[in-house]
Amino acid sequence: MSVHALPARAQECQATLAALLSPSPSVSLPAWVAGESENAYNNRVADDRPGWLCLDTKNVTNPLRPRDQVEICDLLVPDGTLVLVKRAGISGPLSHLFSQARVAVELLQESAQVRAEFTAKVARLSGGRYLLPDNFTPKRIVLAMLLKNRERPTPQSIFGFSQITMAQTAKALAARGVTVEVIGIPEGGTDVFPLCSGHMGIGAAVRAENLGRRSALFSGDGREVQV
Repeated sequence: MSVHALPARAQECQATLAALLSPSPSVSLPAWVAGESENAYNNRVADDRPGWLCLDTKNVTNPLRPRDQVEICDLLVPDGTLVLVKRAGISGPLSHLFSQARVAVELLQESAQVRAEFTAKVARLSGGRYLLPDNFTPKRIVLAMLLKNRERPTPQSIFGFSQITMAQTAKALAARGVTVEVIGIPEGGTDVFPLCSGHMGIGAAVRAENLGRRSALFSGDGREVQV
């Protein structure tokens, strides 16, 4: 079916998706090797890119339910862009990805406690090399996805339900002043994008510094949060 034959709302949804899928992505990511976990992939990406910081599983306290933790992003780019990474064979993981993006932005914009904890965590994990302003809120989010057994994300290749939720997420974040970009992650054992070499990234440095010891961060209410 051609785009012109689609109902008006479907055309609007696909037009929104097409705008999110730049033919020239602002960031490039390496291939996701078969059998590699999401955490291992994110750490590898940060290790190979100067200034990138892996924050996968480095959560902050949920101000609405202090016993719970919230992940703001998987990777932080030097310009303050948040990168969220997900491998998805069905629409469910992508729904989680989109929800995470909205929650991360809402918490950073609306909670001084979350901003303080996030900026402190970034400074500590980067060894003081990455200092965000106290009032940091993201201006751009990159949603990076590997669609199993599919081509790179296009308005046609993304799961039908995910097309709707992705468009809704982009509109909701745009209303908050945040730009969304969607990029594909290639699958396989060979990188198709150029990688930096000979550099020990922040992710590797943090793991080396923290080897054999536990780190802690105090949340805004004075409670120690183990990370």
